[in-house]
Amino acid sequence: MPKQNTPKVMRKAVVEDTLLMKVVQKYFKLAGAVSVVWLVGYFKFSVSWLWLLLVVYVWKERSTKAKQHKTAISQEIARDEKSVILARVEDLPSWVNFPDVERAEWMNKILDQMWPYIGEFVEKIMRESVEPSVKNSLPASFKSFKFSTIDLGDIPPRIGGVKVYTQLRRDEIYMDLEINYSSDCNIAVSIKGVNAGIKDLRLHGTLRVVFKPLINKSPLIGGMLVFFLNNPELDFNLTSLANAFDLPGLSDMLHSIIQEQIANFMVLPNRYPIKLAEGLDLNKLRYPQPQGVVRVKVLEAKDLIKADISLTGKGKSDPYVVLKVGAKEVKTRIINNTVQPVWNETFEMIVDSADGQLLYIDVFDDDPGSKDDELGRVNMELSQLKEVGFEDEWLPLEDVKQGMIHIQLTWLWLANDPLELDRVMEQVMQDNRSDKTLEENKTHVAMLLVFLDSAMNLPRGKKTLQEPSPQATLSVGQQEMESGVRPNTNEPRWEESFRFMLHNPNYQNLEVEIKDTKTKKLIGGTLVKLKELLVAEDMVMDQKFHIKTSEGDSYVNMRLALRVLTPTANPEWMDDDDILIEESTKKKEAGSSVDGVGGAGSAQAAGSSVDRSANATSPGADQPSGREAAGDKEASATESMESARGPPAQESGLRQRNVPKNEAGDFGLGRVQMTFRYSQQRERLVIVVHKCSSLQPVEGDSKNLADPYVRMYLLPDKSSSSKKKTKVVKDELNPVFDETFEYSVSETELARRTLEVTVKNEVGMFSSSKTFMGTLLLDLSTLDISRAVTNWFDLAPEHQVKSTSFESDV
Repeated sequence: MPKQNTPKVMRKAVVEDTLLMKVVQKYFKLAGAVSVVWLVGYFKFSVSWLWLLLVVYVWKERSTKAKQHKTAISQEIARDEKSVILARVEDLPSWVNFPDVERAEWMNKILDQMWPYIGEFVEKIMRESVEPSVKNSLPASFKSFKFSTIDLGDIPPRIGGVKVYTQLRRDEIYMDLEINYSSDCNIAVSIKGVNAGIKDLRLHGTLRVVFKPLINKSPLIGGMLVFFLNNPELDFNLTSLANAFDLPGLSDMLHSIIQEQIANFMVLPNRYPIKLAEGLDLNKLRYPQPQGVVRVKVLEAKDLIKADISLTGKGKSDPYVVLKVGAKEVKTRIINNTVQPVWNETFEMIVDSADGQLLYIDVFDDDPGSKDDELGRVNMELSQLKEVGFEDEWLPLEDVKQGMIHIQLTWLWLANDPLELDRVMEQVMQDNRSDKTLEENKTHVAMLLVFLDSAMNLPRGKKTLQEPSPQATLSVGQQEMESGVRPNTNEPRWEESFRFMLHNPNYQNLEVEIKDTKTKKLIGGTLVKLKELLVAEDMVMDQKFHIKTSEGDSYVNMRLALRVLTPTANPEWMDDDDILIEESTKKKEAGSSVDGVGGAGSAQAAGSSVDRSANATSPGADQPSGREAAGDKEASATESMESARGPPAQESGLRQRNVPKNEAGDFGLGRVQMTFRYSQQRERLVIVVHKCSSLQPVEGDSKNLADPYVRMYLLPDKSSSSKKKTKVVKDELNPVFDETFEYSVSETELARRTLEVTVKNEVGMFSSSKTFMGTLLLDLSTLDISRAVTNWFDLAPEHQVKSTSFESDV
């Protein structure tokens, strides 16, 4: 009997027929276009031949690049199939890589079913909330802006993984969702009858959903907060007139504008609240007190990539640094023509949720007129900084061959004690006297939190009696912020929050002015002396403030809270929303069991670590009683820091445990200095080989020296892919390498690995010199992956080598 076609074979035949028809259709489209060009050329319109050549050239280029890409992938697979496969691990969903992240396929099925209804809900939000917000931010000539089409398409976002935090307060749940959205959406806008839009939106980021408060009646959840912890990755294609912007420079500008609008709506500190139960105050849910402030001092960088190559062959760069926390972004000044820039600039970034938020540090080369080149990047988890309080590190830049950046980080808590303000201001004055590079105008001592609620009884127009469209402007010194516009009302409700950084609350004032956006005239204003907050209960004023206007009694309702920025942790100053239950438990048990390295298991331990760090970097500061020994150790480590061209570990004050007094090490073969850092996001072990010290001359060398280099294997793998090797330094017993290497290894696998480090002497083919100079084995299960660690390690003979712990004497 003849074989019957199976469904699988029939489907394959249908697919092949469909593909064939698409190819035929594409061919006739191209043939038609070429025919038209040919006819135009036939009638001696010679310019058309240029277009024909352009069509042929573009087709050839696309075809050639496709072939080259396919060939390159095939060659890479042929060389090292395993590495090519592992290189794609970073694109897998988070539940594959992280054990505390769970798979959420059931949520994806629910999303798929609910997507049409979600689309209608999002369209309503965009028309009622986003559209007015965009209109207000545009010039008057573009006020006709509106969404002409909002179609989210048929492809819903996918949840790559879910992480739930339960060790919080009893009445709240935090849930982090990894969002991957590659949609077939079509969103178009219209301005003065001209249409433009985007399609094929691609978005990737971590969305946090907060269920708070939990209640004992239906629906059991009082409300929800939805926001992105950090700016999501965003890409899209342009349609209609917007295609004109799909050019280098213009496209980047459009992307940044849309990214900014998303940040203003749903990236911390901005949150989207959803009320689920009656009686819930959404404003308390939407505007909780920040957890703290991170003070970032960008000191310098070294060995950056030479991004600009001149005709003489000498390279240079024009580097600057961009810092990001949530929606906040700042950047340093540009240092021209150097790969060893020194900035010495200080910035302060407000942190709303340390657990999950990252500090992004990106280094760029300034290229006027074109896209700036990337010189490297590094990300730091703010939750770890919150625990230790202070970091002073040289960090190897990632995604580049070389380069390091020197960063100093301090976590600042928010205190409500006026006495703490006096202590902090005295400390800042001492720092300014001792450190001439410190920028006073960027160092603040306090933060003012303003909740602008509403205004009452604003005057109407004298002649027309029309109600105003009021907008409030709040300013403290040079800082100025504006509220939204509330159209046609003399009793506007803004319900907006503002935050100001303060240099000295004793002399600074908050000025509030309200103007009518219709007539552009000032309605009235008020001034609040911030020193009044210092004598208020809990440093908070929640009241009506009289507005000076041309008519009767007008008031503005505001809640003002003053918080001191202090490196000292005190549970009494923390907002209840930010105290973990487990931290409260540990605080009772911790007592004086704080280790000398600064590992804090509780708020009290974290406080002592912060205090030690703060005093170590501030000569003349008083040490807390009972901590003098630890403080003196930190201070002496800081005082021993060398100049910028010295060893990175000594420059930055990195944690170096038990550096041996014997310069040649315990075995007399010398030592090697290395930095280790584990990137949990990229799952990469980053190793910087700095230098060797006091190596021994090799037997047989004519100059009684050596030509050393360092070779590494990530055991038990001794294949070529595991082998890493530095450059060779000729005729030197104290060679400096400063080279960075990376191993792709998961956190779980890292604990089972050992790093073999061997210093060898390069010899010629006919040389009788020895090659072995010393070796060591490092137990990576003892590596503290929460921070960069720099150590000196003793080299040992082959027959005496033992596995070395990072915690042991090295």
